[in-house]
Amino acid sequence: MIQLGIFAKTFERNTSAKLADAIALAGYECTQFNMASIGLETLPASLDHSRLSTVRRDFEASRVAIPVISGTYNMIAPDPKVVELGRNGFRVLAEASQSLGYSTITLCTGTRNAEDKWQPHPDNAGEEAWRDFRAELDRLIEIAESCDVTLGVEPEPSNVISSPQAARRLLDEVGSERVKIVFDPFNLVDWHKRDHASETLLRAYDLLADSTSIIHAQDMRNDGKPCAPGAGFINFERLLNLFFRGGFSGPIIAHGFAETEAASTAHFLRDLLPTSKATP
Repeated sequence: MIQLGIFAKTFERNTSAKLADAIALAGYECTQFNMASIGLETLPASLDHSRLSTVRRDFEASRVAIPVISGTYNMIAPDPKVVELGRNGFRVLAEASQSLGYSTITLCTGTRNAEDKWQPHPDNAGEEAWRDFRAELDRLIEIAESCDVTLGVEPEPSNVISSPQAARRLLDEVGSERVKIVFDPFNLVDWHKRDHASETLLRAYDLLADSTSIIHAQDMRNDGKPCAPGAGFINFERLLNLFFRGGFSGPIIAHGFAETEAASTAHFLRDLLPTSKATP
């Protein structure tokens, strides 16, 4: 079932009840959750399950589902202690999946940049970085198998999985149903080549559509900055129509804009959903 969602971090609220209400009132029926939204680290060292039960009750009361949660850490950080700490936090999230109801945990595939997991490094394209990433991913697949969750891999220009081609290579090598793709058009187009954005996304679709479980709806301005869907140059009507015709039925998660744009973005995206599957 297609669900329209938004990053929970779009909103700043001091209780989970207020957060869930804000998401629902803006017009969304699901969210990509982040533990930071309830005052914790994105990858906490431990979790209070009674607190998570309260969060789940609050979201259920507002009729907002939590199908996916952010679990990003630098999977190939130069410091192995950073990687181990991230993996341990990922395990905590995986083990807590039943408490909040999510089935997918998103990843940051990693960079050799020691300062910022979202910044590039020339060594990211090397085979050593690929081997280290694959070894770490295999560890996460084991955790995912034991906790019955799926890994959401998103191609990011600054990371090891930097392109649709790299993502396709990964899928073919791993061959695991535990590994799925988060398709974010913002991370797949080069703003310097924005006149060819539709062709670029079509090629990405051809490579990744069969393994895409989540779409991130994030648009791009002419200067390369993120913006709300419909405010940039990415043709969401054409892109989403491709996925719908291909049988996509996962969550569409909007992000990359301010809370003040949340309701108008929900309206824009909902008008693009198949009438038979959209929630009134």
